[in-house]
Amino acid sequence: MRLDEVHLLRRVASAKEKRDPVNLRHEINAFCRAAIVLLCAHLEDYIKELGEVALTNITVRSVPRVRLADQFYYHISKDMLRVLKDTSDPEKLATKLFTFLNSDLPYWSRAGPFPQPLPVDRFNKGFSNPFFEKTRAYFNRFGYSDYKGDLARLLTAKYNATVNMVDHLVDTRNKIAHGDLTTTKPPADVKDMILIIQAYAGATDAVFGSWCKTNLCTIR
Repeated sequence: MRLDEVHLLRRVASAKEKRDPVNLRHEINAFCRAAIVLLCAHLEDYIKELGEVALTNITVRSVPRVRLADQFYYHISKDMLRVLKDTSDPEKLATKLFTFLNSDLPYWSRAGPFPQPLPVDRFNKGFSNPFFEKTRAYFNRFGYSDYKGDLARLLTAKYNATVNMVDHLVDTRNKIAHGDLTTTKPPADVKDMILIIQAYAGATDAVFGSWCKTNLCTIR
């Protein structure tokens, strides 16, 4: 994860806290709040980028499509499939179906590898606010259903605290984004948050990478 800016914001807040925690409290809070928002954004982007690496390698390494879970195909085309589902007029439905067939039919086969790069933006669409359960559901788009158990085995005693911190980060970020001026953390708590989220990202990379290597292809 790219955390240089997050660390910088936290260090500035910490320096101000040491200088004058009372008179500079509003500035301290502002820097800590910014660090939390940026940390959450980086976590969301990291999960998406991890998925993008997998999608790219599935194509580059010519992974046989028979290895992919059924839901994987749905997420490739879900924007167009939802349009079809919500269209009842026969003429409009036929027009949209032709559009779907012209654009996405090459993806929909179990034979051989994918003939063209996968649509990353369309596949990732809908993933935001990276709560733990939403991240688990995101990896399930690939057919990876053991993320929770694998992560628990890797993190052992730290698992519950780590998952709780992920959800706490996203919840805190959402409160800040929605204008709750009372929501903040002191620099020391932000530091702990950064370290735990960084360890979580590393563990996620390890378990997802291992699953991909066993079931699809290597991604690193």
